[in-house]
Amino acid sequence: MTSSRAFILTKQSSDIGQTRHSSFTHFLDLIDACGFDLNVGSVRPSSDQLSAYKLIFIDYEYASIDEVLSLDIFSTLYKNRIVLFSADINDDDIEIAALKLGVRGVFYKNDKLENVIKGIQQIKNGKYWFRRDTMESALRQLLGEVSLNPIPNTNKTKNELSLCLTKREHMIVTLISQGAQNKEIAEQLHISINTVKTHVYSIFRKTNCKNRVQLIKWSMEMSADA
Repeated sequence: MTSSRAFILTKQSSDIGQTRHSSFTHFLDLIDACGFDLNVGSVRPSSDQLSAYKLIFIDYEYASIDEVLSLDIFSTLYKNRIVLFSADINDDDIEIAALKLGVRGVFYKNDKLENVIKGIQQIKNGKYWFRRDTMESALRQLLGEVSLNPIPNTNKTKNELSLCLTKREHMIVTLISQGAQNKEIAEQLHISINTVKTHVYSIFRKTNCKNRVQLIKWSMEMSADA
């Protein structure tokens, strides 16, 4: 059977001698066991080079979801080949954001070996690999957005936009309004900085804000209307 090719985008060394028994090398072994020829690098291949790979695995420690966007990989024809791995927290918002961006699946550091192998094989066969509750949540959001007379997001009232935010996102909006930076938010909420960045990206998208200044103004207007 001819092997498929996969590219691993990571800042970690691919030298097994230097990283023996690490979760990273274990993950590489599992991809290899699923019949892939692997290339590992810290620089995203050009759009032309991407065509040679069936899947592009991005180390979650390499970049958060919003940082992945800055790689311009989602503007290529191969954006639907992306898989995120080594996520460090089970967070619905991360998976939903990834799903909406076209990511094929997300793997966590604490995933069981048999689930990782099953997931990689599913993705290799053209399917998605997300938790069941994430898929159900995304479906509910989709059904909520689709109607006979859809209302563009830009026409929603501030209260409607506020209701779209999760409890965690409301907490982050409050902290941002108090002047907290990503590192401080991560420490207060006991989550990673990458997770904070993903939440902030989601908040900007949901509230139609382009930056923190606009978000703080939006938050103040919400408080005044309350």
